[in-house]
Parts: sequence; C-alpha cells; structure tokens
Amino acid sequence: MANIFPVRIRFEKAGKMRFLSHHELMRLFERAVRRSGIPVRMTEGFNPHPVLSFPTALGIGIESLDEVMELELSTWVAPNQLREKLSAQLPEGIRIRSAEPFLRKDRSFVDFVEYEVDVPGQTGGIEGRKSAFLERKEHRVVRDLGDRRKEVDVRPYVMDIEHEPDRVFLRIRVTDAGTARPEEVLEALGIEIRDDVRVRKTYTELRMR
Repeated sequence: MANIFPVRIRFEKAGKMRFLSHHELMRLFERAVRRSGIPVRMTEGFNPHPVLSFPTALGIGIESLDEVMELELSTWVAPNQLREKLSAQLPEGIRIRSAEPFLRKDRSFVDFVEYEVDVPGQTGGIEGRKSAFLERKEHRVVRDLGDRRKEVDVRPYVMDIEHEPDRVFLRIRVTDAGTARPEEVLEALGIEIRDDVRVRKTYTELRMR
C-alpha cells in the first residue's frame, strides 16, 4: 500500500462563512485543496475527489472558533507549509489555526463541544432555570427535520451550563446516537432566540476510537 499521511486541521468559521451548509463547506475545502497543489489522496472511481472528512457538522448560522477537518496526503508535507498553502486559497472568514499529523489508526470522534452565547438582557433569573433543567432526568423537544418531526430527549447530552451577565456557556456531549442543539438548550432555559442572540462554538474535544 502506498504511503498515506493523515493530517488533522483545526480552523475557524466566522462572519458570512457561518451561513455555509455542511455540504457547501466541504465543497469549499475540496476546491481549496485542489488549487493549493497539496498532494492530497483522491478517491477512486469515475469522479475522484480529495479524501477529507469532518468529524461533526456545524449548524448553519453558528460561528466556530474550533472546527476540525481530517485529510490524507499521498506525500508528506510539513504542517506549517501545508497551512500556508491551504490558507492562501481560503476566503475571508475561514482561518486555519493548526495542522497536525496523526496516525491513521487513530481516527477521531467528537466527545463534546462548548458554546458561548451572547444573550443581551436575558440572563435575569437564569440561575433558577438552569438548576431546574440540570436536575431533570429528561427534557424532550420536538425537532423539525424538514419532512417530519421527531421528539428528542436532549437532557442526557447537556454536560454543564454556566452564565454571566448577558452570556451563557454550554458544554454539550456528542454521541453516535445524537446530540443537543444549542438553541434547544437555550429555549429550555427560557431564552428567546432573537436576532441579537449570537451562538459561537469555542471548543471541540476529540477522542480516539
């Protein structure tokens, strides 16, 4: 088997780029990788494309300071060189933070994520609502999936909640069975999802399978 060099990239997605869908983001990186000249491995078949993956998908409209992408190179490239080449092909709002090699057998999965949410004027009395939520064994929400609606118990996914004036911090577990959406937790805390509510992902914790 030919040499394969996996690389894990952490990047930011901000500004107008937060409105990209998961599919659009993948296409953006595929084009950037091709233009950069990075020796990325390609899939086989009639329509080959770069071998890259995202351990988790980010909701549309949410900024992220810590997203993760993994790709495979056919030839080793120094991490700083790879970061420079790829960064030169990315639009404003997408910024590469780091590029690190890893062993191919150490495929990652997301264990939990952390969010910081600006909620102007909505943290009054939140301590009591937070305590009540965390004491519950379950909290069911109805999730709109487009062609159908599904009831989901989001309580098992919420690891912790903190707050300060006009800001809420969430730590949410991600599993193969699912996760909680930040807006679902905010609404459970009595926070109205208004235009001035700004959600940003600040951290992604990875574990190895």
